[in-house]
Amino acid sequence: MLLDPPGMLPVHLLPHWPYLQAVDTALAGRGIPPGAVRISRSGPEHGELMTMRLYWDSSRTGGHGGARLVWEEETGWEYALVGLAQDQVIITGQVDALHRIYAAPEDVAEHMVRTWRRPTGDFHQEWEQAARTRTAIDAFRRPSPSDPMK
Repeated sequence: MLLDPPGMLPVHLLPHWPYLQAVDTALAGRGIPPGAVRISRSGPEHGELMTMRLYWDSSRTGGHGGARLVWEEETGWEYALVGLAQDQVIITGQVDALHRIYAAPEDVAEHMVRTWRRPTGDFHQEWEQAARTRTAIDAFRRPSPSDPMK
């Protein structure tokens, strides 16, 4: 389980941190934790968009070069299977079946990572804390007179 946000930003600047923790917990609970995790947000000039990246190397993907899942606040989940060279992308695409912006972490773990295949069908369950996270992101974006950085 992730204890602190990986990277340079403190947790109060990452209102989507609880979602990454939930996804990481679902993956770890199934024995498939990512080897590397990155969480970030763009700056104010790009609308403070929230992003998460999860990586697995070949030792965790059963022979593939590796795999990468990326979640972006406006588009939801996308995936890439990568070759042995870090910049070699074999297949990539949007995860249409997990069309909800905050897909349930269990769906991400079970239907995407467990099989390393693009899921088929349609999964309608959204993460139970999605509304709270959206509210936290909205509050984060609101200018505060006491915060000169916003």
